[in-house]
Amino acid sequence: MGKIVNKRELAQILGTSERTLTEWQRLGMPMVVDAGRGSANQYDTVEVIRWLVAREAHGAGKESVKDRLDRLRGDQIERQMAIEARQLVPSEEVAPAVGQFITDAVALMMSLPDKYAPLLSEVGEPEAMHAIMVDMIEELRTQLGNYEFREDFSDESVAEADASAAQD
Repeated sequence: MGKIVNKRELAQILGTSERTLTEWQRLGMPMVVDAGRGSANQYDTVEVIRWLVAREAHGAGKESVKDRLDRLRGDQIERQMAIEARQLVPSEEVAPAVGQFITDAVALMMSLPDKYAPLLSEVGEPEAMHAIMVDMIEELRTQLGNYEFREDFSDESVAEADASAAQD
């Protein structure tokens, strides 16, 4: 037999809360005296520690179905709060914008040869050609870096973007 203690003392010994001890009582933690509601229960420290060791050894520390359900509900609530705070954006909202960016980037890249070919044909020196190509790449980097996402991702806006990029 170990030391007989009350709930507060047992919580201090085990480094846990009295609320946890109440839950463990529901799960079968042994008590020397079950005084009932409003009275002080008493616990044998050796018996409680044996119970805890046996519980862990048999996997009782694993997540119960109820605990898992509670955890999943909590996760769902946290995700919903993150969505409402716009900290998390659903993929169906992002995908059209990314698709539009790629379409616009390809249209821009396809328009650059027509714009820079005449310049390249006028120079014959490799250094001058290199400088023109560096300018072309810098223009591409600048325009993509300053890209502004639009709200409308319809097929018509894609066609307009293609036509606009071809004119530049």
